[in-house]
Amino acid sequence: MTRKPIPEEFRLNTDALAARLFEPYAHQFVQKRSFDEENRKAAESFGQKGRDWTDFGSVLASLTQNPLWKTRMALARLYDDWTSIVGDSIARNSRVGRLRGGELSIIVNSPAWANTISFMSEAILEKLHTHPATKDLDIRSIKVIGGQNEPYKRRRY
Repeated sequence: MTRKPIPEEFRLNTDALAARLFEPYAHQFVQKRSFDEENRKAAESFGQKGRDWTDFGSVLASLTQNPLWKTRMALARLYDDWTSIVGDSIARNSRVGRLRGGELSIIVNSPAWANTISFMSEAILEKLHTHPATKDLDIRSIKVIGGQNEPYKRRRY
């Protein structure tokens, strides 16, 4: 007994089957774009309407009007001014993390500093509200991160 070919036996459309099999490889056989032609068209349209230079100040002004941009710039100023806000000793042992939902994360180096900053969080929050660098930021609370002790590890001798 001879068997029928698989497409006939399962009543498959041979054209659809071939398309399904070779579709993932079709991109390899597409002719590459000619960058020379695109460069020639770009050179011809240089100086045409729609390709004029824009004043850099107007581009920068339109960027800085975005509210998200203002928030990120204020957060960058907070990173830069962290030493002047909290003092040198605290700034050496902590850094600003991220601001999410009105909660500012402060990352510390040790458990002692985590405890100290947790106790000083109200005073730091008050300084943040009065500092000119953070006037555009909505900081409602402070979260202290880091400074966890190493868990005890049993060692072999």
